[in-house]
Amino acid sequence: MRPNNADEKMIAAIERGDQGEFKDRKPVKSKDKKLIKVKEARVKKAREKSDRLKALRLAAEKEAKS
Repeated sequence: MRPNNADEKMIAAIERGDQGEFKDRKPVKSKDKKLIKVKEARVKKAREKSDRLKALRLAAEKEAKS
């Protein structure tokens, strides 16, 4: 019987003694840590900006209803 879900596959691997290092199916294309941090900072800044705009829009809608 072949394992068909993640738990069964993990248990089968443990039973085989096949516990090598975890291999990601989709590894990161860029291994450059500095570039990754810059991208994360850019995403964080964009998220903060959109959060501020959302709060501003909600405040304007609330004031318009008043």
